[in-house]
Amino acid sequence: MITVAIVDAQRHTREGVQRLVDASDGLSCFGAYADGHSAFEAFERQSPDIVLVEAELPDMSGYEFIRRLLYKTPDTEVLIFTEVIEEEDIFQSFRAGATGYLSKKISPSDLLQSIREAYNGGAPMTPEVARHVVTSFRHDAKQLPSLSQREYDVLALLCKGYSSRKIGERLFVSSNTVRFHLKNIYRKLKVSSRHEAVAMVAKEGML
Repeated sequence: MITVAIVDAQRHTREGVQRLVDASDGLSCFGAYADGHSAFEAFERQSPDIVLVEAELPDMSGYEFIRRLLYKTPDTEVLIFTEVIEEEDIFQSFRAGATGYLSKKISPSDLLQSIREAYNGGAPMTPEVARHVVTSFRHDAKQLPSLSQREYDVLALLCKGYSSRKIGERLFVSSNTVRFHLKNIYRKLKVSSRHEAVAMVAKEGML
């Protein structure tokens, strides 16, 4: 059972997500919270698998929430779930450790798919978010580390939210081969996780 929490100042958003999650097989709503502090109080004894959080909460920013949460519970996957898509918020959130970034315009079925994808190792993004990331790839390419073509292919799919298994299926290679490429990519980019890699790519421009 995948446990999901929602942290959002808007009551109708909290209630809507809670109903959707509780009505879905294999998912359970851990709790719904109007601000960061009430969420942290609830997470003291146990934390959910997935947290959906607004980019801007009444008491803190979404990326401040992410940093504080992951310091305490590094295995929790955090998805920004927001109405307003701002490029700087995207970069700040990924740098803080967000697993994915979703617009509230997402359909209920796609939201559930994104939750499951994040739980299974993916990094889901809605199309308008992915467009911001891809656009940033095209800037400052001269500053890039030297990556092989296959490493670029793997990195591009990683930034689209693909899990290692899905990258392997797309490129017709094994998951072990994908992990080998990811290890080299992380080394060349001087990062230690997929979150840091996506954040660096988005900020510096890669493709």
